[in-house]
Amino acid sequence: MPEHGQIQSVDSSNPPPNPSSLRQAGVGPISEGERIVTLDVLRGIALFGILFINVTAMSQPMDWFGVAWKELGPIDYTVELLKLFFVQGKFYTLFAFLFGVGFAVQLNRAEAKGRRFAFRFLWRMILLLLIGLFHVVFLWQGDILNAYAISGILLLLFYGLKRLIDRGIRKISKGRREKTPRWLTLVMAGLLMFGLFAPFAGFVAYGIQVRNAVLADQQLSQRDEAIWQQIQEAETAVSGKVPDDPVKAAKHAEDLAVFTNGAFSDTLAYRIENVGKRVLVGPLWLILAGIFMLGAYFGRYNLIGRAAELTTEFRRLLITSLALGIPLSALFVYAAWSQASHGALSWWGFWNFLAKTASGLAFALAAVALVSLLMQGSSRRWLELFAPAGRMALSNYLLQSVIGTAVFYGWGLGLLGRLSPLQQVGYIVVLYGLQMVFSSWWLQRFRFGPLEWLWRSATYWKLQPLRAS
Repeated sequence: MPEHGQIQSVDSSNPPPNPSSLRQAGVGPISEGERIVTLDVLRGIALFGILFINVTAMSQPMDWFGVAWKELGPIDYTVELLKLFFVQGKFYTLFAFLFGVGFAVQLNRAEAKGRRFAFRFLWRMILLLLIGLFHVVFLWQGDILNAYAISGILLLLFYGLKRLIDRGIRKISKGRREKTPRWLTLVMAGLLMFGLFAPFAGFVAYGIQVRNAVLADQQLSQRDEAIWQQIQEAETAVSGKVPDDPVKAAKHAEDLAVFTNGAFSDTLAYRIENVGKRVLVGPLWLILAGIFMLGAYFGRYNLIGRAAELTTEFRRLLITSLALGIPLSALFVYAAWSQASHGALSWWGFWNFLAKTASGLAFALAAVALVSLLMQGSSRRWLELFAPAGRMALSNYLLQSVIGTAVFYGWGLGLLGRLSPLQQVGYIVVLYGLQMVFSSWWLQRFRFGPLEWLWRSATYWKLQPLRAS
C-alpha cells in the first residue's frame, strides 16, 4: 500500500518540532528524525492484514460465505471464519485512517513553514491515481490505490470547504470564534461513512419487492426489469456463483478460464475491458473520505505522537472500540453467512455491509489504541519489526500483486483454486516474513523504498537522494 499521505512527524518519545525551525527547513520530504515510528508499525501491520484478503481473492475464486463445512473441513472452515471475523474489512480501514493522519501531518508541516499545501497534495493524489491505474491494468484488478487517491481529493475538497466555513464563523462572530467546533468534524466523518446506508436500505426494500414479483411471475415494468438485472449482476459479483442464465454462465466460465489457463495478454485484455468497474466505485469513495477525515482529526492534534501523555484516553478508546467491534464483527460474519442463501439484495446483505463497515472502523481504532499503548513499553522492540515494511508500504503492496499473480494465474505457476485456506495462511506468513527481512535490509542502505522514491521525486519535481547517509 502507499505510504499514505506521507505520514510524518516526530517519534512519540521526542517533543514536536518547533514551528520556527520548520520554517527555516527546505521544502522536501521529511527527515528520519521527524517520523512517528508508531505510524510505520501500524502501516506494516495493516499491510499484513490486507495481504490476507488479497491472497484469498487471488487464489480462491469461490463463494466464500456459502461454502459448507464439509466441503472445506473443520480446520479450513475455522480459518475462513477467523479471517472474516478478525481481518475482512478491518485493515484497509486502518490504512485509510492512517492516510487521514498523514494528510493532517502534512498540512501541519506546511502551515508551520508558511507553504501552500493544496496543490502539492492534489498533485500527489493524481500521481497515486496513476499508480493505481497501472496496478489495476497491468498487475491485479483488486487495486485499492485508485479509490484512496480519489477519496484523498475529496478530503482536500472538504478541507477547502471547512476553511470557507471558518471564515464565515470568524466574520459572523466578529473574531470571537476562530474555527468550527471539533465535534463538527467528527459528525461530518460519521455522515460520510454511514450516510449512504439510509438510501441503500430503501433500495434493498424496493429490490425485495421486485424479487417477490419475479417469483410470483408478475409482469415487470421496464424500470423493474432494469432493477432486477442489477440485482442479478450484484449477487453474481458478490457470491462468485455461476449465473443461472446460460449466456451469463458461459461468460462466467470464460472469465474464469482467462485467469486459470490464459496468457498474460489475456488477463491484460480482461483488466482493460473491466477497468471502469474497478475504478468507478462512488460509495467507497465517500466511506473512505469519512475514514480519512477521522484520521485527519487524530493527525491534526498529533494524538498518536502524544500517546505517552494520553494513556488513559487510549485505554478508553481500546475498551470502547472492542466492546463495539466484537459484536459488530459477529453480526457481520452471521450476516455474510446468511446472505449466501438470501442474496446480496436482501436485509442480510444490508446488515453485512453495515456491520462490515462499522466493525472495520471499530477494529481499526482498537488497533491504533493498542499499538500506541504497547509502543510505550517493552513490546516496542518487537512491534518495530513491522516498521520497515510499513515505510515501504507502496513497494511491498505492488510486489505482493506481482508475486501473487505469478503464483496463482495460468501464465505463472497456475495455483489458482488449489491452495486450501490453511495453505494460504502459510503462503501469506512466508511472503510477508520475507518482505519484512527485505525491507529492513533495503532501508539500511536507502532512504526510501524504490516506488516511494519515485513517488516522492515526482511529487517534488526533483530526484530525491536515495542512498542512506
